[in-house]
This record gives sequence, structure tokens and C-alpha cells, in this order.
Amino acid sequence: MTDANVSSDGCLILVSTPIGNLDDLSPRVRDALTRVKQVVAEDTRVYKELMKLAGISLDSVSLHALHDHNQNDLAKPLEWLDQGLEVLLVSDAGSPLISDPAFPLVRTALAAGHRLDTLPGPSSVLVALELSGLPPHPFTFHGFMARESGKRKSFFDSTNSLAGTHIVFEAPHRILACVDDLCEMVAPETEIAIARELTKTFQTVHRFSAKDWPRIKDEVMVKGEFVLLFHHAHAQKSNGIDSEMIELAQKFLQKPTTKLSAKLIAKILDADARDIYTQLTKRD
Repeated sequence: MTDANVSSDGCLILVSTPIGNLDDLSPRVRDALTRVKQVVAEDTRVYKELMKLAGISLDSVSLHALHDHNQNDLAKPLEWLDQGLEVLLVSDAGSPLISDPAFPLVRTALAAGHRLDTLPGPSSVLVALELSGLPPHPFTFHGFMARESGKRKSFFDSTNSLAGTHIVFEAPHRILACVDDLCEMVAPETEIAIARELTKTFQTVHRFSAKDWPRIKDEVMVKGEFVLLFHHAHAQKSNGIDSEMIELAQKFLQKPTTKLSAKLIAKILDADARDIYTQLTKRD
């Protein structure tokens, strides 16, 4: 394979790993994991366990961790690429580029003139879409949801103007509250699917309309990994309510503080709250 506009023999290879079922490890991926000795992994402990389960030796393998807290620590993988070596980029599960911290390395490697390749495999986004029964075209993947209810509601409200299927990731301890927020902000007939533990032994998919959520809620086992999908058949008018802004305003009215003032002004102006706070507290 060739990659246009490259000036290096070094090649960064995106490697998709099983999202649950180890039998989904493709022959091409297994060959690369066995052959290539330079590996960038999201979590080296998870990678070592995968290799152990797959029966692949780690002898002479050099590992570099790349996660959310060290995304700028790219010196070692770039050094390998500069030496003309192949470098595998592996996430804990699925594609290393989808909702994982691989993107900065991909961009930096391309900017440095290195080649980029991929060994495709399972993706929880596509598996969930296939199992959801929702229309696949168009679909939009939004990544992980915000932790705060107000931000989630604002996001769900914003999707009302975008026809199609929307896909998000959510943590097990927030999935019920997240769907509560979704059902509050969308039309009662909105089709929803909750996919849990994809490709694993206890894979489960709940399919329902927003109006039926109270009946479905008690059936959802809050354990494992979740993908939430919902479909807007037509673009709808947003209700125009920014729940996060309302929440900030209510807190400010109850107990006015400079910090809350900064947050509220920043929300209105779409600015950085820290910069607003600095301006509010500046002394002449």
C-alpha cells in the first residue's frame, strides 16, 4: 500500500481490537500484533492481558502508554517512526481513533511525513447501529456524554434540529439519568435503543419510544458498557431552552457569587468562564 505525500518509511498502524468477544481478533491483526515490536497502547495493562488471552508473546516488544492524561507525550512513538519502523496504535477495545486518545498522534505523525495505515475490526458504534433497528442513514456519533444533567439536556435539545440517528457512549452509573434527560428533551415518539455489553455473553438491546421509557427503565441492568442511540425522523424545532443556563441562573438567584456570575456570563457569551472571572475580579 502507498500513502501519498509522505517522506518517511515509518508507518503508524491503527489496530482495532475486540470490543468483547476475543474471537473477533482478525488474522491480519493477530499477525501484526505478533510481528511488530513497537506498540502504543491506551492502557499497557489491558494490552498485556489481551496478548496473554490471545496467546501472543510480548518478548522484545516495546510499549508506550498513550491515554487522556498524556496525549502530548509523543516523543517515543515519533522517534520510532523517524527510525523508519512500523508502530502499532492500539486502544483498550475497538478502534483507537473513535472516542480514544489516538488523534493527536495521528495528526502529528502525518504532519511529520510518516505513513498511516489501519487494520480495521470491531466498532461498538457500528455494532450498536446494526443491532438498534434504527435507520442507518444518516447517523452521527457524538462520543461520550457530559456528566452534568444540564449539559446533557442542552445537547439532546440541540439534536432536535438534526434528522437522523444519533449515537453516544454513556457510563453505567449515569445511563438511567441520561435517558431520563433524553426523554425529557425529545418528542414522545422518538425511537430509542440502548445497547449493552456488545458481542459479550450478556449482550442486550432495548428498543422503545421515549414515551415508553418509564415502563422500560426497570428492565435495564445497570452494569457493563452502554451505547445509546436515538432517531429523529424529521428535523424539529428546538424548544429553545438552554437547561444549563437556566440551572446557573437559578443558582445565582439563590446565592449570588462572582464565580456563578462568571459561569453565567460565559455561557451567554460562549466564552471561557476563567477569563470572565479574571476580568470580574481584576483590581485597578
